[in-house]
Amino acid sequence: MKKTAVNKKILFQFMLLSVISGMSAGMSQIVLTLYAVSQGATSSRIGLIVGMHGFGLLFTVLPVGFIVDHIGPRKVFIFGASSTALIYLLFPLARTFPLLCVFAGLVGFFTAFRFVPLSSVVIEFVRNTGSDKAGLLRGSNSLGVVLFGPMLGACLSRYIGFDNAFHVLVFIALLLVAGALVTLPDSRRSESFSISSRLSEAKKLFGNRSIVAASLAESLGGATLACFNAFAVVIAIRVMHIPVQFASVLVSLQGLTFIATLFTLSRLLDGLGHRSSSLISIGIIMTALLLLSCVQHPAFLFAGSICLGVGLGIFNLVNITRIAHANVSKGGSAGIFALFSVSGSIIGPVIGGFAGEHFGTSNVFFTFVPLYLALALMTCVRTAAQQPAGVDVLSRQPVMEES
Repeated sequence: MKKTAVNKKILFQFMLLSVISGMSAGMSQIVLTLYAVSQGATSSRIGLIVGMHGFGLLFTVLPVGFIVDHIGPRKVFIFGASSTALIYLLFPLARTFPLLCVFAGLVGFFTAFRFVPLSSVVIEFVRNTGSDKAGLLRGSNSLGVVLFGPMLGACLSRYIGFDNAFHVLVFIALLLVAGALVTLPDSRRSESFSISSRLSEAKKLFGNRSIVAASLAESLGGATLACFNAFAVVIAIRVMHIPVQFASVLVSLQGLTFIATLFTLSRLLDGLGHRSSSLISIGIIMTALLLLSCVQHPAFLFAGSICLGVGLGIFNLVNITRIAHANVSKGGSAGIFALFSVSGSIIGPVIGGFAGEHFGTSNVFFTFVPLYLALALMTCVRTAAQQPAGVDVLSRQPVMEES
């Protein structure tokens, strides 16, 4: 009973820290975008500024994962939060396009020092307490990123100005430092940190079938979500001629459904097993993509947005749980998982743009259907081959796959 109470307290602390961290990230994105608009940046320049943030994150997540394993998540998280606080403090000085790009890249670079340690702690917690907690922890972060952060950022930018909005981001970053001191563990390894040992560990991680399969699947999910965010409103306005205020509801609807799925379905999925959960999520996502590709009536777009939120929510739960139950270091696995996820979010709009240019805007989402069909086939083949080895990945006694 005492252990259960302690776990609940730790879970609540993690969830609170995840919400605040996600809120900081979501607020930073919207404030940065609106600030660039206020400086007269064109659409292409805004896209480049946002892209610099993604690339800064992309090239940092994997090394940060190894650093987390070496010195512990608490120190790395505090370093990342303190560094982003300093950058936010200097952001009002960025009055030119090149400086905005540099600052956006630096924010992305140091965001990895917050994102990866938090992900590693989530992985460890799920590994120790059960996969039914994965949805609560992932949902808390998504709640901050998708809902609280953008709302707060938009309101503050409008009513108190950009300089003060950046000062609020500084305050939130320092609040995260205080939260990390209370919440995050200070675990670390005793061996020395050498390039050869990190390369050997990276080789082991990339050689682990479970890690790579879950990360590739998450990359596909991230690409699908990024493509939806980029083109759903475009299709609604240009193809369906829906008013802008109603078209923007599509993204909010998908985000809220995604969060609700993370919070409510993790315990249900805990009893279904990896194969069933994966196939269910893939089926729902494919249904969503087909609905989004139908341009006969606006109802198809809204139904597709809801289905996509549910499907991607289940998909994310399956992937993070599989990562958690892999017999590898939590920091390194969190780094690889983040690397593939960010890569997918960058590649997704590129795939969608290429498909829209060559096959028509209405066929953007249909492009992803063959990829999910292939993933479903791979899931069936892989789980059939592993059936004699032991219990399913999402069961209470997970099988540890060989590297």
